[in-house]
Amino acid sequence: MQNKTIKIVVVSFFILLGVALFSYGTFIHSTEITTQVQGDSITVNKMERALVKDASVGGVERDKSGQIKQTYKQGEKPPETCST
Repeated sequence: MQNKTIKIVVVSFFILLGVALFSYGTFIHSTEITTQVQGDSITVNKMERALVKDASVGGVERDKSGQIKQTYKQGEKPPETCST
């Protein structure tokens, strides 16, 4: 009986650990950026991996207030190659 309880506790621990790591990867490694939609500025979350790619090809930049903004409008195709 005690062996079964230990197995349940260990499995529950790993399930909770997996949920915690998934949440960390999903929510902590994302950044809010500002984009233009039909003339209005909106803020969207973007995953860090996609943000690094956009930054390397010139798809995002910092504005005067320090916020990250897209250089292309929502719905447009982002740049594919480096501008330099």
